[in-house]
Amino acid sequence: MRTALWIILGGVLVFGARAGASSITLVSEGRAESVIFVPDSASRAAVEGAKILQSHLEQISGARLKVLSEKKLGRARVADGRIVFPADEAVAETFVLVGEGTLARKLGVTSEGLGPGGIVMQTVGNAVVLLGADDKTPSDALGSRYSVTTFLEEQLGCRYLWPGESGKVVPRQKTIEVRPLTVRFTPMLRQRNIRWSGYSSRIQMGLSRLRFTKEDFQRARAKASATQAESPDWMGWHRMGGTLGLRTGDGTILPAQTWDRFLREHPEWFAMQADGSRYFDPNWERPRLCKSNPALIEAIVREKVKELKANPGRKSISLMTNDGGGKAGFCMCGACKALDPAEGRPTNIWTYEHESGRTRRFDYVSLTDRMLWFYNAIAEKVGAEYPKVLFTGQAYSVYASPPVRQKLHPRIVIRFVHNTAHYASDEIRRQGMSDWDAWADSASMIYWRPNSLLWGRHEGITGVYVHKLAEDFAHIAHNKCVGTDFDSCMHHWATQGLNYYVLAKLHWDPDLDVEEVIEDYCRSGFGGAAKEIRRYMMLLGRLTDQTAAKKRDTIDRPSIDVTEPYTPAAVAELRGILDAADRAAGDSAIVRRRIGFLRRGLEFTALQSRIYEVLRLAGQRRLGGAELEQARGLLDEKWQMMRSIFEEEHFAVNVAAMCWGEWWRFKRLGWTGPSPKAAEADRDRERAGLHVKAGGPTPAGDTKEMTHANIQGKAVR
Repeated sequence: MRTALWIILGGVLVFGARAGASSITLVSEGRAESVIFVPDSASRAAVEGAKILQSHLEQISGARLKVLSEKKLGRARVADGRIVFPADEAVAETFVLVGEGTLARKLGVTSEGLGPGGIVMQTVGNAVVLLGADDKTPSDALGSRYSVTTFLEEQLGCRYLWPGESGKVVPRQKTIEVRPLTVRFTPMLRQRNIRWSGYSSRIQMGLSRLRFTKEDFQRARAKASATQAESPDWMGWHRMGGTLGLRTGDGTILPAQTWDRFLREHPEWFAMQADGSRYFDPNWERPRLCKSNPALIEAIVREKVKELKANPGRKSISLMTNDGGGKAGFCMCGACKALDPAEGRPTNIWTYEHESGRTRRFDYVSLTDRMLWFYNAIAEKVGAEYPKVLFTGQAYSVYASPPVRQKLHPRIVIRFVHNTAHYASDEIRRQGMSDWDAWADSASMIYWRPNSLLWGRHEGITGVYVHKLAEDFAHIAHNKCVGTDFDSCMHHWATQGLNYYVLAKLHWDPDLDVEEVIEDYCRSGFGGAAKEIRRYMMLLGRLTDQTAAKKRDTIDRPSIDVTEPYTPAAVAELRGILDAADRAAGDSAIVRRRIGFLRRGLEFTALQSRIYEVLRLAGQRRLGGAELEQARGLLDEKWQMMRSIFEEEHFAVNVAAMCWGEWWRFKRLGWTGPSPKAAEADRDRERAGLHVKAGGPTPAGDTKEMTHANIQGKAVR
């Protein structure tokens, strides 16, 4: 990682200590030598930061520093760059100031010049000052808290690898000394966001299939998230935050009640399907529009003007429509098709067939020019009355490719969405990065809303693509990007957690050396086993790259199976590396616990790879009755393993999300849920008060493999 002593001046990072300055002792041999002060009217960020600092210092050293308000200063003063108390009022020898208050200003330390989310970490005399711009920059008001978590990481060696106590690294030491430092830093990105997958209707569907409830989910999530020292959540620790203040949403150009009225009164405003119908079921969540219809545009303009009049402080409005998934297809009327240049990029779109009640796909061209014509028409009319308002549109789905004819209205902000397969296919990645550059050249403001973090979300298997991620991030951050909105952290932490970790670090500093981040992750989290864990991660990266390097029949709708590289030989090699890591960990219980967490993900991957191999054979009609029966046995085994993961290692793999996303795939194997025998066996375990074992029942002919998994499962309990 970077040296702890760094300062940013004029956009250039400078490293170094103040010559001749001495260290500041906060704790000596387990005894508190310092006091934490917060301003009298402390910001939320300062209050939270002080609690986080106090709690971590106690866990590190055993000493609990007092947290006092500056109104407790009494006759304290600042003299010769030091905080001085009268002898009869002395509360400590050294001080930590969290937040911008009277003492910090008297010591000459302020937030002046910091942008949103900016931080200061500075030693002055006998004080450590940790502060941010906070409420001065309401678009990112948590600077003081960011300063504290940065201090805990850069100065004291704390890390947060994954959610929960096993992912928290808090070094133990009886004495805490702070070396001289001067840091002033404002994050490059004004909005840093990775969506945090939580409870939803989709998760509930998966929970029901696993025979868990919403309450089970909430209890498991809360238990798995708990840490010994007080912390913000994982995203908060990694300083995700800030907002661009743009109204976006996914398809929320108008409220649902307005669409309901339009459906009743103006069915001609909705997309004509290829069969000539304009059928749209009001119960469908994704209405599609006849975007060339001038009456529809006028109606939307009226609604947007009403919205702005009702909200005089509003600085932006959304033009985004629901054009991702859903049953109804895109408008095929003559006027809309005339907006689609024949030279546009070939793509594949869909239409709803009224007679059969089915959706059919067909080859067509990009709809980008159609979308921009629609955006521009609204922006021009609304902008005539509200010239300073921004309009948010997006490059997404079948309109992700750059426009051919249309020019972008100067007040339109583009939200760019990278393909889910961005890291599953090098071809898709190359095209996606080229598209970013083209959009960045034409947009006055652009931000990144990729789906690329959804790599392997339905399969939940191991995968590492951090080198490509870091390369893309640095390029995009320095090429017009003003913020991010990643969809989503799926909580496959035991299989894909390194991707999440590196991504969070890049949000704070896009120019980090990814090799140093990986090295630090392995060293801080796995101690003596760092070398083996790094080897494990690098092998996962090579296996992930194998899939991405394959040529595809079609780049628009490629067939990508991310489980293919996990052959028995590859899995055996990965297991061997983790076995070596276990030996290298020695008697460190926490390191062995973390290795066990990764092993849980590997064993799940091993079972998934066998199941998906069977799926491939089924697609080639190469399975007999006995083989299908064995396949259903594997799926029963997986169902039991998923229940075990949910209860015992909740953040290892997001099994509830998978049971929503991939369940349908196994119908071709004749499996729609656990067999009565498997379900009854699971109920027997529950009645006996036993947890489901991670390996599940051992199928015939695979005793050695599953015995290995069961033994390793016991090792981490």
